[in-house]
Amino acid sequence: MHPGDSNAVFVQAVCEGLARLGHEIEVLLPWHPDLQLDRPDSGVKLRAFHYTPTRRWHPWGYAQALSGDRRLRPDAYVAAIPAALTAWRAIRRLRAKRDYDLLHAHWLIPNAPIVAAARGTEGPPMVISCHGSGVFLAERFSWVRRLAEYALARSAAVTACSAELANRVAAMGQGPRPQRLPYGVDTRRFAPLDVAQRQAARRELARRHDLPADAPWLLAVGRLVYKKGFDVLINAMPRMLATEPQARALIVGSGPLEGELREQAERAGVSSRVVLAGPVPHVELPRYFGAADAVVVPSVHGPSGNVDGLPNTLMEALASGTPVVASAVAGIPDVVVHGENGLLVAENDAAALASALLRLLDDSQLRGAIGARARSNAAAELDWSTIIKSFEQVYRDACA
Repeated sequence: MHPGDSNAVFVQAVCEGLARLGHEIEVLLPWHPDLQLDRPDSGVKLRAFHYTPTRRWHPWGYAQALSGDRRLRPDAYVAAIPAALTAWRAIRRLRAKRDYDLLHAHWLIPNAPIVAAARGTEGPPMVISCHGSGVFLAERFSWVRRLAEYALARSAAVTACSAELANRVAAMGQGPRPQRLPYGVDTRRFAPLDVAQRQAARRELARRHDLPADAPWLLAVGRLVYKKGFDVLINAMPRMLATEPQARALIVGSGPLEGELREQAERAGVSSRVVLAGPVPHVELPRYFGAADAVVVPSVHGPSGNVDGLPNTLMEALASGTPVVASAVAGIPDVVVHGENGLLVAENDAAALASALLRLLDDSQLRGAIGARARSNAAAELDWSTIIKSFEQVYRDACA
């Protein structure tokens, strides 16, 4: 919703896709200094609520509240009450101006309880879409779980991005049975590059990140937090380099663990082979995926148990036709079949990760076959046009 933001691209895609189908969509979201409210081509009306008196302090939303996705930041606790009250008032004001057919809360925590309270007992039906961090917080803190149960009990439909996450929500014992509804991907934007395009992308990115254009490139994309497992990739690099001494790992993203990851690479003696590239605008990512030899999604359960529901970058890599090596955790096995459209390894297993990556790099036919099947499956089953029609059906069923 603002330049460089990649944390809720799926929410943006759902809203804009529903608008293209003819639905009127309004989105209420916390204010951010980089937020672009004027988006006339999207068909979606954005409404921002201010919850602090200053532009410099805005810890609510946009994946800012969790420190390393491990615990709530202290200032997020401080902001929680004013942010929740401001959001509640904003929903009530919007509802006073017009009748909505449906309310949709993304994230079980913190948004669903706020929407449920603002809805009241006579409001329109409410749909809740669960993503990893909100469910994690409800499982970790009993008082947060009570808020989640309050919202679930008042919902008409619940979706979760993976079967594993749906089961965790169902275990709370409130509300309708969650439906597995994965994120989609724009298969027009994320698509295989032809030979000339790939060569041009590799030349450009080689200059940008000081990479040898003829070396094997491993790409990992995401916020630099524990659950992304980028430390496992760094631990796998010495084994990789013993066989592929010119290989490079390009890690794209920013976050609180940047310093730790740099120090880890230094200690492992691979700092010259691991490039922490910093954040990249989402619109530029297709060239990164298309230029890489393999994409690594080494997701793990973080120190406190937090785990991604279904990484966006996995979907984008599959659609790009670049072979993927990923951890067999959470929703990843829902969309990756080992040996068919990707390779799966156990989480936190650097040796297995290195072995799978070397297997890909050593076999161009395997890379091509896996990449082609990944692209075919993504286009047939995961394109946003298909996923959004499923969301539309959830809305119709909830309203019925």
